[in-house]
Amino acid sequence: MIMKKIFYLIAATALAGGLSGCGTKEPEAVKTVDLRYRVENSYSLEAVSPKAFTILVASTDPWTVRSEHPDWCIIDIEEGDASDAALLHAGKAEATTVRVQYYDNTGLDDREDVIEIKSDYWVGKRVAVHQKGIAYLYVPDEEQDFAVTKAGGDLSFRVRSNQNWTSAVIEGDWIAVKEGAEGSQDGTVTVTAGANAGEQRYAAVAVYDRHGEERAVVKFTQDGVQLEPSEQEVRTTWDQGSYEIPVRSNVSWTAAGGEGDTWYTIENPENTGDATLRLRLENNTGTGIRDARIVLKSVAAEGEYVAVKEIWLRQAYQMLPVRVPFDADQIASWSVTSNSTWTGTPAFDGTGMLLQSPTQIKRTMDPPGSYVFHWSGIGASSRIRLWYVYSGQEIKYNMQNGSTDISISSAAGTLPDKKNASYDPSVAHDMGVSFSPIAGGYCHVAFLLDGEEFYGFDTSETLGAAFAWGKDVDLYLGVDTGDSAVCEWYEYTQPFSWDE
Repeated sequence: MIMKKIFYLIAATALAGGLSGCGTKEPEAVKTVDLRYRVENSYSLEAVSPKAFTILVASTDPWTVRSEHPDWCIIDIEEGDASDAALLHAGKAEATTVRVQYYDNTGLDDREDVIEIKSDYWVGKRVAVHQKGIAYLYVPDEEQDFAVTKAGGDLSFRVRSNQNWTSAVIEGDWIAVKEGAEGSQDGTVTVTAGANAGEQRYAAVAVYDRHGEERAVVKFTQDGVQLEPSEQEVRTTWDQGSYEIPVRSNVSWTAAGGEGDTWYTIENPENTGDATLRLRLENNTGTGIRDARIVLKSVAAEGEYVAVKEIWLRQAYQMLPVRVPFDADQIASWSVTSNSTWTGTPAFDGTGMLLQSPTQIKRTMDPPGSYVFHWSGIGASSRIRLWYVYSGQEIKYNMQNGSTDISISSAAGTLPDKKNASYDPSVAHDMGVSFSPIAGGYCHVAFLLDGEEFYGFDTSETLGAAFAWGKDVDLYLGVDTGDSAVCEWYEYTQPFSWDE
């Protein structure tokens, strides 16, 4: 049951101009309506023999159930009397079962209705009802995919429909609609295909209903030389070692790299039919992206067509971390948080930055990449904080009592399947967070402990949206809960970009 209550309290005050006093009207009695019902938010019904549905209704006041289209909707009980308020509040009042039935929809178009449940002034529910129309349009399954010979010619497929329709070529400039560009009811579309002396090629014809909505697509594949690598731009990491590219073909074919290229090897330069092109790659220890062009060619007799496809091979280079020691100068480049919670200041102890609880420092960092902080001298009760803040949202990474703890601001969403990691506080540890780009301008956030990712998540419009890729963030380091720790250094690894 769903219960809706509404209270109205109306107070009016009359003021007499020029008088030294005022008069006040007593508030009217509070009006309460307790309307209860059980029904779905919406219903989707078939055009013919639509299934009836029911609504359970009870209220402390007389109630109504009305359709916006009573000419094609039957409600068996449209009105009901009030129930005993005490019984209703106790959940013991008997509800009325209202049955709703729709006539068959004999029109082509779908139609919409709204059922309103109301008691006194209070509209408790508006139920949306969608009923399908009887319009149909389709192409039989066995006529949705055609193989076309090299010689070309005419091909036809049937349209099954009870309405007006049109057809048009949506892919391929070698095929045209010859007959059936427009039709009504059942009909036939005939297309004509030109001759093909080259590569295997593809086309498609769409059929649209009376409103211009696409209802069917018929595909055509014309015989010819097939040489189709699954990828035409390949991107590998600096140390990937090997890469495989599936190739679909109906002929013999070869693969060749650029003259003078020595950092990769094509293991199978000669192939027949479908095959997987196998590449062996040397590690890229340089400081720039390596590029190569691999050319695939079909093997043909003299005078015959030769298919040529090119694959752009790109290899990334290793992004090396830059280590920054926490000496006195580095410590001075950070700002100290000073308030009633954070009262300490950082100090250089000869090995790094000593943070004595409660001390916190802040700095606006470079655009997201990977940041790793090396902590030693970790006190038994120390809580080490590594927080990122952007646009008021926080990514929080804490270490305390042998376990990590990950969270984000409540406004940023809820982390999915959150995981934490254990550590030994008696030895030094590397604590890090890395950001890497993903689709949509967002980023993957990875939490690192001693070089291993133990948890990560992808930001999105609904999860940590402020942490979009490429934004500067404020980074906070801190130690609290009554002990200390030393941060000896941090490392920043710039994110790799293919746009250089």
